[in-house]
Amino acid sequence: MPEGPEIHRAAQRLRNALEGSVITHVECPYTTIQGQEHRFLGNQVISIEARSKAMLIHIGEDVLYSHNQLYGRWTVQKNSTKPKKTNRSLRIKLQNETHTACLYSATDIQIIEPWEIEGHPYIAKLGPDVANQNVDFEDVLEQVKNPKFGRRQLSHILLDQAFLAGVGNYLRSEILHSARIDPSRKLNTLSEIEQNNLAHSAIQVTQLAFEQRGVTVEKGLYDLLKQNGMSRRQARHHVFTRDGLECHECKTKIVHTRLSGRRLDFCPSCQC
Repeated sequence: MPEGPEIHRAAQRLRNALEGSVITHVECPYTTIQGQEHRFLGNQVISIEARSKAMLIHIGEDVLYSHNQLYGRWTVQKNSTKPKKTNRSLRIKLQNETHTACLYSATDIQIIEPWEIEGHPYIAKLGPDVANQNVDFEDVLEQVKNPKFGRRQLSHILLDQAFLAGVGNYLRSEILHSARIDPSRKLNTLSEIEQNNLAHSAIQVTQLAFEQRGVTVEKGLYDLLKQNGMSRRQARHHVFTRDGLECHECKTKIVHTRLSGRRLDFCPSCQC
């Protein structure tokens, strides 16, 4: 599933291609928006924003809401470029004079009005979005200290978008390693220093992943590992998908486990 950084990067690509322009061609083949082309055709794209793993495209008086879920994907290309062949199912196509944006495979797509955004069932429950470059540290720290979440285990709570929006599976492992916290700890057992570390790491790691296209190690280390023959999958993170390899910091072997069918990797020494 795409995580917060991936959706925010998709929003950035869409903004660069569409924002401020007029839609000249629309296709709405998906059932929930079928026949609604007139809502967008000839109208200006006012703004595009990501909220955690959801996309909001403001066009004219309407907002196109979409959630990528497991398989959804936005693509953007110049109109002069030959479209790539795909087996994915087209959900919506938006085109202006220069670019075409397509959403494939997603199934959570709606047209809503601007006033409905904050009350939308998904948007309304979101915690602070740590993939948003304007997120406030104090808001994230307040959430980490919120007794409402205190009795929950960190390995579970970090996947709850009501806690910190934008965090997904690879970020969970990377954030906990950066904060040097054992995944089995409960939120209410953290010291004040650990609370600050967790809040800082949640923002820093997530936004590094945004800036580096999913890479959560420093660029110099990533380049060195790639030069030494390591695959992108094992070079891009500190712990995630690196089970059996040495921790970059302490040389202890990374441990792998699974929770609710999803992988979790950690260093038993750094995170003890």
